Amino acid sequence: MKYDVRINEGAEKLSEIFAKHKHKIYLVGGSVRNMILGLPQGDIDVCSAALPEEAAQFLRQEGCTIVEKAMSLGTIEVHLRQGGTRHVFEHTTLRQDYYHKGGQHRPYKVEFTDDINKDAKRRDFTTNALYLDIQTKEIFDPIGRGLKDSADGVLRAAADKAIDTLSDDGLRIMRMVRLCSELDFSIDDELLECAKSNVSLLTDISAERKRQELERILLADIKYGKDKAHLKGLLLLSDICALKYVIAAMEQGRGIEQKKKYHTHDVLHHGIYSCGAAPPVLVLRLAALLHDIGKPVSLRTAGNMYDHEKYSKMLAKEALEELKFSNKTKAAVLTLIENHMFDLEGRAKPKTIRKRAVKLGRETFEMLIELRCADIAGSGKGFAGCGAAENWKKELDIMIETKVPWTVKDLDITGQELMDELGLEPSEEIGRILEELHSYCVLYPSANKKSLLIGRARKTLKND
Repeated sequence: MKYDVRINEGAEKLSEIFAKHKHKIYLVGGSVRNMILGLPQGDIDVCSAALPEEAAQFLRQEGCTIVEKAMSLGTIEVHLRQGGTRHVFEHTTLRQDYYHKGGQHRPYKVEFTDDINKDAKRRDFTTNALYLDIQTKEIFDPIGRGLKDSADGVLRAAADKAIDTLSDDGLRIMRMVRLCSELDFSIDDELLECAKSNVSLLTDISAERKRQELERILLADIKYGKDKAHLKGLLLLSDICALKYVIAAMEQGRGIEQKKKYHTHDVLHHGIYSCGAAPPVLVLRLAALLHDIGKPVSLRTAGNMYDHEKYSKMLAKEALEELKFSNKTKAAVLTLIENHMFDLEGRAKPKTIRKRAVKLGRETFEMLIELRCADIAGSGKGFAGCGAAENWKKELDIMIETKVPWTVKDLDITGQELMDELGLEPSEEIGRILEELHSYCVLYPSANKKSLLIGRARKTLKND
């Protein structure tokens, strides 16, 4: 079968350099797989028999910049300029890996080789064990299944036995889920059953690596445009019981039924389906996934699920910290979870909605609207519309149209101007007056004019 082999000029130049130094170089892994699937290549990995020190030396001589990423594993990063473009490649020496049992991700011993057949066996899945000779444009399939599995859309372990692939590196269980989702592949029965039986291999994987894979699963649909790919990934994580090794508290929601009037799914799957309905923003999808994580604790503690958002915020905070999410991401997610029960019945008055919107800020309030819609969609009941969120959206549109000041800085007067007009010295009182003016203009945006603000400030001082 002929494939549309597309080699960029940077890779062509790299091949020329390696040939000059008596080495054959291959594109390998996802870039080859994507090439034959007609998908964007993304990051480009290359390999050869050149030892890392040797490759780094002659590449520097040829004007390349080298970053020594993991020399003991044979990996260097190559920066090469060609045709006015900077190209980046990750080069790894062909090798065999030896792992301690337990899925701890990093091999304890590495042997370099010149045989792509040996190198192929150390890789994760057959579809990632494809090699393309950059000079001849020939594709090699050492395992003998990679091309067919790619064409059939099947994820299969590269090793003869699936357990050898997974026990070498437990993170491959999450990687399996992620690739299955991104590519919309099915999973070979042996590999799937092996993942289910050995999901505890995720125990010793670092939090950072699990977070990276979770992030990619949560945004899997935007990688190659596969609709609901992230939902497919989350359901698969649930099916193989991997979630408890990533976000342990989520597993407590399995089998916890909710009021049939409002929910089809148990607490666990409500979070999953809500996330599946949320737009592709990491913060929003994390909030949708975790917004009800506290319901089981609330039920055990109080005998009901009222005020569960307090427990949800607490457990989500623990989970996000354990996975080493940034403080910025954590704060944004927790704010959404804390506020997701606001105006549940849709009875809030416009000024109440405005006050909440301004308190949260426009960006966060817009995400809260999306979260409420995802929450309703995740109920499985097929309710028409987004309930209260539709009222919020209408009020938000009015706020934008009437130019409501979102912060004190949006007022048509500064603290210095206020002091000059009123003859006041710097003090806490200036801040208090500005806050009062801001609160008033949130409800009456037409009053946000300097002359009117000064008049109102004078009145405030007089009343004090």
